[in-house]
Amino acid sequence: QTMSNQTRGGRINRINPIIQKIISDSLLRSSDPILNKATITHVSTSPDLKKSMVFVSTLDGNEGSLKTSLEKNRTKIQKVLGREMTTKNVPKIIFEVDNTFNNVLRINELLDRTTDNE
Repeated sequence: QTMSNQTRGGRINRINPIIQKIISDSLLRSSDPILNKATITHVSTSPDLKKSMVFVSTLDGNEGSLKTSLEKNRTKIQKVLGREMTTKNVPKIIFEVDNTFNNVLRINELLDRTTDNE
């Protein structure tokens, strides 16, 4: 029982970086300039390889257009993933915009403001 769980976990841990690399390369090669500037911050694939949550962030802070571009190009990126992955099942990509970076910027902004007031 525990052995198979470890194996499965290990397999997912090997698959996530592969998915991240394939999708990162797709974003860089995309004709969409918004996707060229996007970064994949995290990939989380379900143990049954049916779904992959792909967290994407952008440094230009325009999350609305990032989400639109990701959805517009999802099928194309999904096809690339299907071509390049060697597993029997290719997970369905679900894009999530990761706004951690913007939160960090906002916190720094607030901290700067507080420091200025003292």
